[in-house]
Amino acid sequence: MNEDQTPSDLITTPEPAQPAEPVTEPQPTEPTTPNLPPEAPEAPRNDENMPAVTMTTPENTPPETLLSEPAPVIETPETPVNTTPNPEPAQSQPVTQNPVSPVVSPQPDFLTNLLTKARETIQFRKRKKLDKIMELITKKGKVSNNDVQKHLYVSDATATRYLNNLEKEGKIKQDGKTGKSVFYSKI
Repeated sequence: MNEDQTPSDLITTPEPAQPAEPVTEPQPTEPTTPNLPPEAPEAPRNDENMPAVTMTTPENTPPETLLSEPAPVIETPETPVNTTPNPEPAQSQPVTQNPVSPVVSPQPDFLTNLLTKARETIQFRKRKKLDKIMELITKKGKVSNNDVQKHLYVSDATATRYLNNLEKEGKIKQDGKTGKSVFYSKI
């Protein structure tokens, strides 16, 4: 700061901004329609195939009274209407009058054998799991439902079912009634 300058001299006031060019609002333009191809002429109507539809309403009746009256009845002719404009002539193909044949299924022996084999595979896998439970009981002396679940990676219901099967076979016995106090041991 110079000596001959005062603090008020140092404060500079901003110069007024020059007005910018005036902003003009965009003028609304008429919407342009895309160049569409001209519409195809309407197909001629085949009036002889169209049924005459007549609508019976009381004429010269004010609209207020029409609302309170029942709906008008539309009368149509009883003959069916042909909706196809111009049926093409049928091509000459031999028409067979055979009933629809059922889908040819594989031989019953094949399906029976396949189902039997699938059941045997399932029973084999189940028997292997039951044998693992028996090995676990032999090794530990007694097991709980949770032990079977963790050892075989099965659900609570599946473990219970396996243990009940072994109990029905007479290989194990249940000690306890319900809950965490239930253990199974070898007979």
